[in-house]
Amino acid sequence: MSLLSYISKFRHMKNKSSIIISYLFVCCLAVAPSCKKNDPVYPDAPKRVYTVAKVPDGTVTFTNSATGKKNTTGVARVYLNQLYASDVTVSFALTGTATAGVDYTPPAELSVTIPAGSWRADINIAGLNNPLQTTKKTVIITLNAATQGFEIGLGYANAYGVFTYTITP
Repeated sequence: MSLLSYISKFRHMKNKSSIIISYLFVCCLAVAPSCKKNDPVYPDAPKRVYTVAKVPDGTVTFTNSATGKKNTTGVARVYLNQLYASDVTVSFALTGTATAGVDYTPPAELSVTIPAGSWRADINIAGLNNPLQTTKKTVIITLNAATQGFEIGLGYANAYGVFTYTITP
């Protein structure tokens, strides 16, 4: 049956929107690709782990409480781009101008585990009362490696693998 003879069957419909919807449906069927034996098979999306901040540049600022301002804990969130059935452990390094134990409390371990079936886990960095701090200091979290075959970063540039905290005096 040709496409035109099939469409002519819809002429008895009095509602114009029904005719248009039916026509569009038939046209979509006529041009839609099918799943044939020789159709290409595309690989699964790569498994990725990344970190982002709530601000566009990946920088979060928190204040040293020794200056009389409220001390806050910075949280870097580490994400998976897809749910996974097993725990995923992500190792990271801490660098920057801030000194661990003087300007901030580092995590007990330099890794974080994203539980099975979860999208994310948090890395907490608590600023310390340092009355000698007079300039801004940074804590840079760099994701190093992940288990379960996950790669670090997103996109062709593997961006979003670094997160920066700035501790203000």
